[in-house]
Amino acid sequence: MYLKNVCGSPVLINTDLLKVAGVSKAINSVKNYLQKVSETDLDVLLLGESGTGKTYMARIIHELSDRRGKPFVALNMASIPETLAESELFGTVSGAYTGAVNRPGFVCVANGGTLFFDEIAELPLAVQAKLLHFVETGTFCKVGSTTENHVDVRIICATNADLEELVKQRKFNEALYYRIYKAVVRIPPLRSRREDILVLSEYFLKKRGFSIQSFSSEALLSLQNHDWPGNVRQLENCLHVTCELNRGKIIGVEDLVF
Repeated sequence: MYLKNVCGSPVLINTDLLKVAGVSKAINSVKNYLQKVSETDLDVLLLGESGTGKTYMARIIHELSDRRGKPFVALNMASIPETLAESELFGTVSGAYTGAVNRPGFVCVANGGTLFFDEIAELPLAVQAKLLHFVETGTFCKVGSTTENHVDVRIICATNADLEELVKQRKFNEALYYRIYKAVVRIPPLRSRREDILVLSEYFLKKRGFSIQSFSSEALLSLQNHDWPGNVRQLENCLHVTCELNRGKIIGVEDLVF
């Protein structure tokens, strides 16, 4: 499903959003920058490995901004078929193509709020040019129409790709790259901030009704020493599966499902 999230109301209070991210020096630096960025209406580019929590960071920016309470629309660009990308983003008018009906795109759904493009590097080049026009002017035309529409949205993009290298290879629009490369947030991998592992673990366990006291000290040490190539997403999945398979017992190292 390429529509990851559409929400017009806060999920957590602002203090909780920041607390959950971690306590390490590396993540505190990120949180401090997020707070500064949230006080502006700048477009944001989130960079980081897969699973580091880029969607969560985008949510933090939205919830700390003046746009909180307005729509937060998160799109997974890798999941949108290339032939549908333009119509899904900008909408269509009836008769634009066989079966087309008059419908809004996600830029309209996000009006007044935040539009989050996850995996922005996967957006087709032809649509990147149209997105560039929209980012620069706030205007767009539905597929099959020449009438310009205007909406007010904040753009947040995220990727684990090397956009600069893709620009050199002519696989990413150079003008769009420089347009979104303004407020840049680099999210560190979990292995570089191990002091956050238990903080995150406690949060994920509590969210699912489990307790960190269910883990032996050896198991907790194993969690902290693991490299977590899948980052925060892998940690959460590991805890979920491990706890579901070992209900009612103290979880040892041998019980961990990485």
